[in-house]
Amino acid sequence: MSRVVIAMVGGFGGTAPSLVDKAQALYSGDVEKWLTSTANPWISVACALGAITVFFVIGAAIALIYREQQLQKALLLGIGAPALIMAAAQGSSVSPKPIEVRPAEVRPISGLFSITGVAYAQDGNRSLPPRVELRVSPGWTAGECQTCDIKFLGGDGQIIASEPLPASPAPGAVNVPLGTETIVLSGANANSAAIDVRNLGTRLPQTQGPVTLDVNVNRSYWNDLSRSFGAKAVQPYDFSVDVAK
Repeated sequence: MSRVVIAMVGGFGGTAPSLVDKAQALYSGDVEKWLTSTANPWISVACALGAITVFFVIGAAIALIYREQQLQKALLLGIGAPALIMAAAQGSSVSPKPIEVRPAEVRPISGLFSITGVAYAQDGNRSLPPRVELRVSPGWTAGECQTCDIKFLGGDGQIIASEPLPASPAPGAVNVPLGTETIVLSGANANSAAIDVRNLGTRLPQTQGPVTLDVNVNRSYWNDLSRSFGAKAVQPYDFSVDVAK
């Protein structure tokens, strides 16, 4: 059997798991979500095609390395490695991504929503007072932010409280429970993000008074690439947090 034919069959086998995954994503509406959430959908398409090309090369290489002469076995060999790669990517859990609060100089033009509180003098290792009231003003109440929420985690990583963002233009009050060490943001088709409250004080103004944290979401094409390689839990957007002036 010609090596070219064996390579083509093995390469097709390598792309088969990815093609099945993309067919499922098309049926479930994921493809529409990823393509309509970016100003340049062709980059998302290029990421998908890039992943398919990599899987084709892997499948073809394995079929040639094993010097398989039967088309059926070459196809199965081609399916093997890419399927394992996608299974590993799909099975990996996505934990909240730690993010740093950026100073006011790099504040984005507009935020997804704002968290306003009061900055007091630091008390030991505590960056914020234990019962500071946060004022949450959603910016996309008619869209993605209907699914946003804030979780407050203690030092052991357990959830102390969870607050959905109010789906109304009026700001809502959210209390930071005693013992909170991490604030987790989730929703809005974005990957969950964690803010370390203990390190927040160094990013806040060193004077007392109102402080606003602008929470925004940014489209990341690295997420497109990860999703193309089988990471189904990855979302199109990443959260970012900035200290407003």
